[in-house]
Amino acid sequence: SSGINAEYGKKTYTGVTTKKLNWQSIPVKNIQKTTFWAKTREMDLESQDLFESLSEEFAAKVAKETGPALAVAKKKVKELKVIDPKASQNFGILLNSSLKGLSFEELRVLILKCDDSSLSPSVMESLLRFLPSGEDMASLRLLKDEYDELCTAEQFAFMLSNIPRIEPRLQAMVFKKKFYEEAKEIKPDLTYVIAACEELKTSEKFGKCLELILLIGNYMNSGSRNAESYGFKLNFLTKLSNTKAHDNRSNMLHFLANLLESRYPQWVNFRDDLRNLEKARRVSDDQLSKQLRGMKKSLNNLKKELEFHKNPESIDDRFGTEMNAFLKFANDEYEKLEATYTNMGKCVAEIISFYGEDPKKTNSEEFFSDIVTFCNDFESARVENTKMKEAKKREEKQKELKEKEKRKKEQREKERKDFIIDQQGEGEGVLDDLMDALKTGQAYNRDNRRQKQRQNRGKSGGEREKRSKKPDQNRDRSGGDAGGEGKGNRNLQRGRSQTGHSQSPRHKNNSDNQDALDSILNSTPTRTERRQRANTRGESKASEALQRVRAL
Repeated sequence: SSGINAEYGKKTYTGVTTKKLNWQSIPVKNIQKTTFWAKTREMDLESQDLFESLSEEFAAKVAKETGPALAVAKKKVKELKVIDPKASQNFGILLNSSLKGLSFEELRVLILKCDDSSLSPSVMESLLRFLPSGEDMASLRLLKDEYDELCTAEQFAFMLSNIPRIEPRLQAMVFKKKFYEEAKEIKPDLTYVIAACEELKTSEKFGKCLELILLIGNYMNSGSRNAESYGFKLNFLTKLSNTKAHDNRSNMLHFLANLLESRYPQWVNFRDDLRNLEKARRVSDDQLSKQLRGMKKSLNNLKKELEFHKNPESIDDRFGTEMNAFLKFANDEYEKLEATYTNMGKCVAEIISFYGEDPKKTNSEEFFSDIVTFCNDFESARVENTKMKEAKKREEKQKELKEKEKRKKEQREKERKDFIIDQQGEGEGVLDDLMDALKTGQAYNRDNRRQKQRQNRGKSGGEREKRSKKPDQNRDRSGGDAGGEGKGNRNLQRGRSQTGHSQSPRHKNNSDNQDALDSILNSTPTRTERRQRANTRGESKASEALQRVRAL
């Protein structure tokens, strides 16, 4: 019994012209004492201001039409007599979308003639979902005399209820429409799997690649429980990348790719022999089996349904004629598909056994997917190898440039040190030249041109030239003001020529030694001059080195 207090009823409001709230009411029989709705007292919240606000904010638009329009408006408020509000709403959506433009009679004739040219499988499946129950359809057929008083949704349901065996009829039409599409999808899938099995069995390149992996594995597994193996499960191919190289930058796949490219280039493109493998791995054996079982069941149901249509009730009913022709065609196609599916299963079992595995424990999807994954990873490893080689070349080139620059720098440093050593050698050689000149007598045979050069150098000789002049000034002080080293030497020579050998031998030797010393000292560059010359040579060599670098 209901949990609602009979004394607390619901108030009826009249003259309300607001928009409607499209909710689905809970039947009174479902409201028990413990439910929330059994305790509601919404009328206690009544307020005239509230109702006025609702009427103002949500006022419904009133159509100012007469005649037929009023009749339409009257139809909209017709109450449902048989079907529930949800079914009525679904029929309304269907009539205003997929079936828009078709009258009830046109739709009835299409269904009777099994003409699916204007009816898609989705529309027919929607009709099947929305069909009233057998009890409701029987009730609708009794309302033939009240047809005009029914709402649009119930008029549509009434039309459907008067089509003989409407539900199995629609099911057969859906099966016929979808059969062609399913058969068209299944055929290529079966072909891909059979072709992939043949490719795996006949590909010499793929076989050689597996042999090479077996060799590598037996070598690396020496001394372990996996040593001396005769074969391995192909799912191991997906784990080759787990074996890392010592530098952790590459793995066994990279090694295998390099090995094939360098030593066995005739096998490296083994993937080209397995063109159907990618499509075959997407084929689900379970899905194919399910589709074929569904076809078989639908064919059997159609065959049984045709027993009820041997004597059509109307001239428009062509179910028996159309479906008998379709059944013959569908049976032939199904037998072909079933035979091909059986052959596919045999090929899959053979190829799995061919590689030493158990067909009962390994399905085709996993088997094909493992090989496809290996092929994809192998190609990725080849690309990565190319990138690593290019990166290595760039590193080597950079290293070579750095080494070359280092050698140039070392050469420049060596040249600089050699230059400094040469300059030091030149300075040390001055005293040696002086001693040699004194021993050989070359210091006593300087001509006037050499003396003039010595005078010119004396002007910029600095402190050393001043020190060399002091003895001459002391010797020539009695002859007047000292006019320079050249002038004193000339006066000394004239005095010697005028007086002949009047000077003592000791005095003459001292004078000659002093002249030789002055000649050697004045011909030797000063430290400032040597530094300037070294800087000039260094700048010249640096300029030459810069030009060579630019030329490179």
